[in-house]
Amino acid sequence: MPLQTPFVAPAFVGMPGGIELAIILLIAVVVFGIPLLLLLGGGGFVLSRLSDRDERIEELEREVATLREELDAERDDADGSDDPRSGDEP
Repeated sequence: MPLQTPFVAPAFVGMPGGIELAIILLIAVVVFGIPLLLLLGGGGFVLSRLSDRDERIEELEREVATLREELDAERDDADGSDDPRSGDEP
């Protein structure tokens, strides 16, 4: 009768090589790379929208300042004085 040795599982598994390593790297790129690219692309879109919004706010602020100046000029013409606040003071 031959001597039977018990089955021993190896303690260390060998390094993947060749096609296995390529598949692992491809999965890592899909899992981490694509979401990263989407975040970076979305961040650029958000920044461009914010700059458009900032330009629009600056334009509106300039328009409000112009309207305030026109309103002050009309009040001055109606009062006949240079300072619109000077009419209430004794």
